[in-house]
Amino acid sequence: MTNRMIALTTAGALVAGSAALLAAPVAQADGPERHAHGRVAGATYEIAVEKERRFEVDADIDGVPAGSTWRLVVVHDGERVGARTAAAVRDDGRWEVDFREVRSRNTAGPDRFKVTLTRVGGPGKVTRKLAFPR
Repeated sequence: MTNRMIALTTAGALVAGSAALLAAPVAQADGPERHAHGRVAGATYEIAVEKERRFEVDADIDGVPAGSTWRLVVVHDGERVGARTAAAVRDDGRWEVDFREVRSRNTAGPDRFKVTLTRVGGPGKVTRKLAFPR
């Protein structure tokens, strides 16, 4: 192999390697999470609280009745930090409700969350507690 061929082969490998690095997904530092899931009013729910610099609370309810409305209330260390109401939307033939990004600051000591999902004007209510020890 000539020096020119070696140089071209090496340059090609460097370009291909650099392109692969650029195409790789960026890693994100995720913090600890707490999850709760179960059934309410014939539907399934999942609640997630993730701790990064701040806390972020998300909740999903799948298989809810068509046209139903739901309310989310988030309490962090005894203080109400978020309340939202949302109507069911159709997704892949099922009705669901998604609550996203209720945020709360990180407090000193352990953090305790109480998350309540309630069907407005109908049967169905669930309250779950999630804690982050210090």
